[in-house]
Order: sequence, then C-alpha cells, then structure tokens
Amino acid sequence: MAEGGAADLDTQRGEVVTLLKTQLRKGDTWYLIDSHWFKQWKKYVGFDSWDKYQMGDQNVYPGPVDNSGLLKDGDVLAIKEHLIDELDYILVPTEGWNKLVSWYGLTEGQEPIARKVVEQGMFVKHCKVEVYLTELKLCEDSNMDNVITRRFSKADTIDTIEKEMRKLFSIPDEKETRLWNKYMSNTFEPLNKPDSTIQDAGLYQGQVLVIEQKNEDGTWPRGSSTQKSSGASNLSALPKISPSSLTNNHNSSFSSRNLYDLHTVFSVHFPVQCLG
Repeated sequence: MAEGGAADLDTQRGEVVTLLKTQLRKGDTWYLIDSHWFKQWKKYVGFDSWDKYQMGDQNVYPGPVDNSGLLKDGDVLAIKEHLIDELDYILVPTEGWNKLVSWYGLTEGQEPIARKVVEQGMFVKHCKVEVYLTELKLCEDSNMDNVITRRFSKADTIDTIEKEMRKLFSIPDEKETRLWNKYMSNTFEPLNKPDSTIQDAGLYQGQVLVIEQKNEDGTWPRGSSTQKSSGASNLSALPKISPSSLTNNHNSSFSSRNLYDLHTVFSVHFPVQCLG
C-alpha cells in the first residue's frame, strides 16, 4: 500500500489512466486539478513509462490535492481568468476526483472545483466541460440597490436560480414569486419557464435578475401585465420620418444620420438575445 493507506501506485496509475478516458456526457460533473499538483502525482506513481525513476520516492510525494494556483486571491470558489486546459489544469471525472482525494486528501480550506458538462453548438452538438460559469447579478424588486453576485452553469434552470434567490433573500416557501430579466432601468422581461436553462433563456454574463414577491392582497407590485416595457410603448421613441424623405435619389434627406438614429433606438429599446 502507498502512503496514507492509499492503493498501491500501480493500481492508482491504472485506475486514473482509465478514468481520464471517460467520455463527456451532458450533465455529468468533472473536477479541475492544478497541473502542478497533477504533474507531481504523475512522477510519484510513475505515470509515464519514460519517467519512472522517481516512482515511490518520498521527495516527490505530492501531498494533499492543492488547487491554490487556480484560485483568485482570497476566494476559494472563484478561479483565475484565462486558465488553459492541460496547461494550467487537468479535468477528471467525479470518480477520478473521489479516488485522488481519498488517497491524498484535499488542502485545508479549499473546496472542490466542480463543473458540469454542457452541450454546445447550434447545429452540430458537442459536449464540453463548462469551466467558466455565468455570473448573474441578483436582487429583489423591493430593493434593487442590494445586488448579490452568484455564478451558475449554463445547464442550470430558471427554477434553480429562483430557489437560490429565495434562499439569499430569505423568502418563505409559501410566498409566491416571479422572476424578471432586467435589461435597463425600465425594461423588464418575465422569466416564466422554470424548466428553461440559462442557455435556453439567453442569459448572459452580468445579467441582472429581479425576484418579485406577491402582495398580501393577491396583487403584484409590477401589476398583472406579463411585461413591464412592451415593444409597442417603445415605438413612440422612434424618430419621425416622413414618406417624402424615403426617396432614393441623390437629394434624399434620409441620410446615414437617420440610419444611425434608427440603429441606436433599436439597440436601446430592443435588446438582442442569442438563440439558445
């Protein structure tokens, strides 16, 4: 047996080699391991056939799994930006992670860096471990100045977000709520499909979500309408263009400036969302 009652080194190497070949499946969880620690472990167990001279040498014993090189300073849950697969970190499936931690432990004060496998691609689907999560800004309709930032997987559902918001803002289970997508100070879109994923709903990095609680008298603070700001109300803000200005001769008054004004208005009043 290896140090700490772990499986012998040949067994460790064989099991991890097999697990690293696991196919990615949508919804599965994989874990990030700092490449520096993993390289040290490879030396210790003689992972590579050409590098076995230090196998079992206590001078290269890796110690507890240590992901400190991947983490932002002072944050055990947030990883650094621009990390590169296989250069900065190694991805292992759940079973591989559990085995390594059972053999070597996890550095005190650290949390596992778990990530979901998501499906990507519009027409040709492929699976990928979602290393970087989508950061959302959460607040209550009654106090939008109190914003709490949380990170979610694109595979997480609107229902998952709502449950997290209920917990964050101490909203009782029996209290009826609605979720809104907040684009601008006065532009809101209802998020009324609890089974939709973040990807399906087109939510993006830094998106503000608002949770609204039903009043005691059965009414809603935002009223009964399904959308706070409708497209129809925004049409009034479009620049007025007379039919005569829409001619196609060289003297046309419908200039590039008019086109710019139209583009600006549509950009402001009708935010574009990517298709899920």
